[in-house]
Amino acid sequence: MKRRTFLVGAAGGSTLGLAGCIQDTSEDDSDDAAGTDDATDDSTDDSSDDGGSDYSTDTLHVATYSSFIDAPSDSPGVWIKEEFEDRFDVTLEWHTPEQELNHYVERYNDGQEIEPELYYGLSPHELVRADENTDGGMFVETDRSLLPNADDIGEEHEFDPEGRVIPTYRSLCAIVYDGRNVSAPETFEDLLEPEYEGNIAVSNPQRGTTGLLFMLWTLNEFGEDGDYTYLDYWQDLLDNDTRVLDSWSDVYTQFEEEEVPVVVSYSNDRVYAKRFENDLEKHQVSLLNDQAFANYSGIVRFADGEHDDLAHEFMNFVLEPDVQAVVAERNVTGPTNEQTDLPEVYEEYAKEPDEAVFYDYDQLSGNLSGWIDDWGRQVVDN
Repeated sequence: MKRRTFLVGAAGGSTLGLAGCIQDTSEDDSDDAAGTDDATDDSTDDSSDDGGSDYSTDTLHVATYSSFIDAPSDSPGVWIKEEFEDRFDVTLEWHTPEQELNHYVERYNDGQEIEPELYYGLSPHELVRADENTDGGMFVETDRSLLPNADDIGEEHEFDPEGRVIPTYRSLCAIVYDGRNVSAPETFEDLLEPEYEGNIAVSNPQRGTTGLLFMLWTLNEFGEDGDYTYLDYWQDLLDNDTRVLDSWSDVYTQFEEEEVPVVVSYSNDRVYAKRFENDLEKHQVSLLNDQAFANYSGIVRFADGEHDDLAHEFMNFVLEPDVQAVVAERNVTGPTNEQTDLPEVYEEYAKEPDEAVFYDYDQLSGNLSGWIDDWGRQVVDN
């Protein structure tokens, strides 16, 4: 069979440069087509903190990924800024450096100041990478007694054994397919059938979050040892002309432009499609083996932070059920606070698996780099 597999270069991918994938700036755990922006200037000094409850003269600096602020659809960052500033009479300043978390890893290792108090949107694989590339002291544990809303976080959402990262939202990796042109794949093996030859696109696991999640999902399904491993499965995908593109944005653009009918994306795709009145026959979701692979994002305090009271106010704020609901709708993700009432569109169009597969920090630590490197060698050799 003729192979048309695409491997796009690293330009524009956001990585934790020393050792692999951190985040894809065009994806960021959202179904939204993400935008890009110049890095926010991190050089401004923090405002002084008087330690009291009146924050009227304070500015809270929070780092996050760019599409949380400026995706062309309906980014939650703008709403969060306005709501938090109005409620607490403070200034919230977002920081979105081009290298995202890697920017702060480099500053930490160079002994430079880290201005933001918090990083919002940190996933398990990013936390592992940060710890592997620092001495592990860039973040600090949060006293949950200072966060009343953290009491309502579902236990299954926790992923940091050291209690530094507070889970704030969840996404589920799944297959999105054009129901007008192909049938629903129900198993991993289905994707190897002739019907899907040349019709599947996935982001590069070394750079794109959905690609990484899908790689981990195949690892969970087929293992790394034995007669048939996750690498063997990927070889069969490549032999079936699966396209490996640089980012989720590249993948989803090809889907929207009808260049490819099957993509690795998210289980809430139909929520996104309904919001923008897209053709729901085109936007179908398949949960292979009735599963999806879960990814969590959370909020964490930098060790250099000085405005502890205000940082805790913000952390508790983003865990409020009403705030969780707004972020879920605008970010097309799911909440971690179990008291959250989601918009009605989720009831009808979000797809939940019988089982959410998930690798936590302990499973990823010491293994992730090797899995990604092995995957890279498998693909590069082809």
